[in-house]
Amino acid sequence: MVESITSKEALTHFVNSLEPEKAEVERPIVDQFVDWFGTDRTMQELSGADIIRYISEVFTEEEHDVSHLEPLRAFLAYSSRLAFTEENLVPKLQLEGDHGGARGLRGASDDLGGKAFHVTFDGLQSLEGQLEELKAERPQIAKKLREAMADKDFRENAPLDAARDEQAHLEAKIRETEDRLRHAVIIDADAKGGLANVGSVVKLLNIDQDKEQEFTLVSPAEVDPTNGKISTESPIGVALLNRGQGEEVVVEAPAGKLRFRVLEVRG
Repeated sequence: MVESITSKEALTHFVNSLEPEKAEVERPIVDQFVDWFGTDRTMQELSGADIIRYISEVFTEEEHDVSHLEPLRAFLAYSSRLAFTEENLVPKLQLEGDHGGARGLRGASDDLGGKAFHVTFDGLQSLEGQLEELKAERPQIAKKLREAMADKDFRENAPLDAARDEQAHLEAKIRETEDRLRHAVIIDADAKGGLANVGSVVKLLNIDQDKEQEFTLVSPAEVDPTNGKISTESPIGVALLNRGQGEEVVVEAPAGKLRFRVLEVRG
């Protein structure tokens, strides 16, 4: 679980994961709930009893159509997938049907149509920062386009072609980052059950070299080899996924097969 994140901070992360038009509609309803619960209270404190009391005291069917609970459902499902809350609180809304919020591995992936993007909390914050930086580049590229289009000869306008290519590349990166944020999942230690996954620190024994190594498994967006952070999509990462202490794995490397024994999995 992500420690000590407040309801206000959780709301900010939730809004960052939404498309602007959807955020405009959903935020006021979730704002109301966060204000009621307490902006400085941690999401760990949020319980099923709180959800039931909120609905009975504030969000009654007499005042609101039950469909207006959807933004709150989305917020609670998001908070569960990101391990902000102790448990999945979506069922406490008592809405009909399966409304998501599954935690951890396969359940969250199924909720998201198989598109779950597993990250650490640091990785989530990094993605949000990247998105902000990418969007900040839009005015500069728009200026380049205006300046290039001032040349009326579009047949041989290299600056215009370059600006259009740059704009297309930027928008593709923005869409990719937004998609990752919408499908972000943090797997807490309990859900991992002692097995290696995103966020785990894994100590290995290189059997052939009799040498110990330690890695932190992260998403592709968080890779930092100098600090021992390797992607779960790298050869070692793929081999280590869902492996536990004492297991041996074989990694197909360019130099040949490498054999490792898992000595310890933390987190």
